[in-house]
Amino acid sequence: MCGLISAFYPDGVSPPSAEDLKHGLEASLETIKHRGPDSSGTYVSPDARVGLGHVRLSIIDLPTGQQPLSDEDDLIHCIVTGEIYDHDRIRTEMESQGYSFKSKSDSELVVQLYKRDGFNLLFHLRGEFAFVLYDVKRRLQFAARDRFGIKPLYYTISNGCILFGSEMKAFMGLGWQAEWDIESIANNADVADERTVFKGAKKLPAGYYAVCRASGDIETQAYWDLSYPPAAASPSSTLDTMVTTVRDLLVDAVRLRLRSDVPWAVYLSGGIDSSAVAGIATHLLREKDPNAKLTTFTLAYVEDESTDESPLAARTAAHLGANLVKVEATEEKLVNFLEESTWHSEHLNNTFHGAGKLLLSKAVHDAGYKVALSGEGSDEVFAGYPWFPLDYLRDPDPAAVTLGISLPSESDRHAMSEEYHAATRMPQLPKNALSLQKSDGPRHLLNISSHFAQGFLWGFDTTIFRPEILELIGQPNLVRCIEEGVDIRVRQNSISGNWHSLHVALYVIAKTLMGKTILNVMGDRSDMAHSVESRVAFLDHPLVEYVNSLPPSLKVMPITGDQPEKWSLVEKWVLRQAVKPFVTEEVYLRKKVSFHPPPFWSPGCGLGPTSASKASQSSTYPGECRTAGLYQLAIY
Repeated sequence: MCGLISAFYPDGVSPPSAEDLKHGLEASLETIKHRGPDSSGTYVSPDARVGLGHVRLSIIDLPTGQQPLSDEDDLIHCIVTGEIYDHDRIRTEMESQGYSFKSKSDSELVVQLYKRDGFNLLFHLRGEFAFVLYDVKRRLQFAARDRFGIKPLYYTISNGCILFGSEMKAFMGLGWQAEWDIESIANNADVADERTVFKGAKKLPAGYYAVCRASGDIETQAYWDLSYPPAAASPSSTLDTMVTTVRDLLVDAVRLRLRSDVPWAVYLSGGIDSSAVAGIATHLLREKDPNAKLTTFTLAYVEDESTDESPLAARTAAHLGANLVKVEATEEKLVNFLEESTWHSEHLNNTFHGAGKLLLSKAVHDAGYKVALSGEGSDEVFAGYPWFPLDYLRDPDPAAVTLGISLPSESDRHAMSEEYHAATRMPQLPKNALSLQKSDGPRHLLNISSHFAQGFLWGFDTTIFRPEILELIGQPNLVRCIEEGVDIRVRQNSISGNWHSLHVALYVIAKTLMGKTILNVMGDRSDMAHSVESRVAFLDHPLVEYVNSLPPSLKVMPITGDQPEKWSLVEKWVLRQAVKPFVTEEVYLRKKVSFHPPPFWSPGCGLGPTSASKASQSSTYPGECRTAGLYQLAIY
């Protein structure tokens, strides 16, 4: 829920008048009012060195959840976006310790937890959130973002003033001038690290906090990170216990996300992830009301049956006794949403993914819903992508042997790697470790293949750039940007073999594709564009921490079936077993199919007729390209 903007003027920087700062905050909030259409509010400190602004999408405690928040002494002021779950339990605990609350809002926990625990309050928060807090006595600003980056938070410095915002466009109300970061754009570094398409504007990384002091210093620090056991570690429980624990944790994650004072719905595709969420939600609803029905929304690609999952979604909805709203997605509709998707996401878009999700969230909003449960995050936690088998097959899995799981031999793994490499249709993916560390080529910083898929999918062909751009920045290399952006601890665990290669790949995909593209372009930005809050049960951190502790073979399970000599791999095996009671047999057995709006044209032939026509007319394309001076317009 909601959107925020903050301004912090350190010592030595002249602040504006209180009135001008308030007007600037209000102008900033106007640019992100789609994030919070229900109300807005500002706080300006007496010396006008600090300003906080907030727009609200009211979901919990509708009458009294207004922001900015403050404590009873007016010494702590705070703006919060997102949802903090399990807040009733923490509130009860704190009230017994003498802390008082002005409202029932989950956001107020941040203020009172800060008074009790300082920066350590973050260890008590469960959910998707971003916040900025001002401590009057200590003259500091404290900002933080949830563990996975579900909620956005950007920062920059403009004329000496430190700005934080839910979206970069909000900075403009306070005098920030956007300037293209040509090197970042050419490398599509927005996918790889904390850079954005604009110079000087950065993402606060997922699982990080920032402290801004009156001296002007900005300190950023991780408070949480993904972690995995050593590859040789022995599991401490049985296979059945692992499946049951995953099921219990996922059910608990969905249960927490059903809490809302407004109606909610479920995004439903044909896959196991959203189907599991819908199935569990139905199960929980009917514990209280046997006749309860949930409402689901799905995209129907009516012009391309090969990518249309709506018939399968319809069968799942019928099985659950749920209402299903089909949202027709034609080429014309998706193209018409492409420019709006780019504006909202502030991210380079080379697919229709964002446009499709924007179309879907509009339907949810138009039907009167403010909250939608989503299946995002599952592929990155349970290893659902088609390139993960290459990294699973790279190393043996001794932990699985102790569980009685039969594993392919080294020669079998090599043969399977050849098959799965061909199946990815990405020849750029290295097949084995030797090809990554060969002496006659560049030595890579990660001993995995999966991030090469991102280079293939999200990197740009250098032929689209003007020659002078390439002379200025050299050859763009998204793969190298990803490797250099990964924490050195993870690189060491990869090269040394301390972490299984599949786990390294899961870490990297979570920190790049998931955290910087999926949760942004297809998550928060597309949802909040139409004032819809998406809740992501698969990224409940107790669930993720447990799944990360499991052996790789529970995520990608090798099986032989009727032919002992013929191995195959089942992706997301432990998830399939865990959610089997909640999904149809058809969904349980179905292999992963990525969310892909149809391209509407033959590969290698450029844009389709409708797409090309739109590109030639839209200000997002040729005019902006000329202004930026990046691209050769002949590609259109």
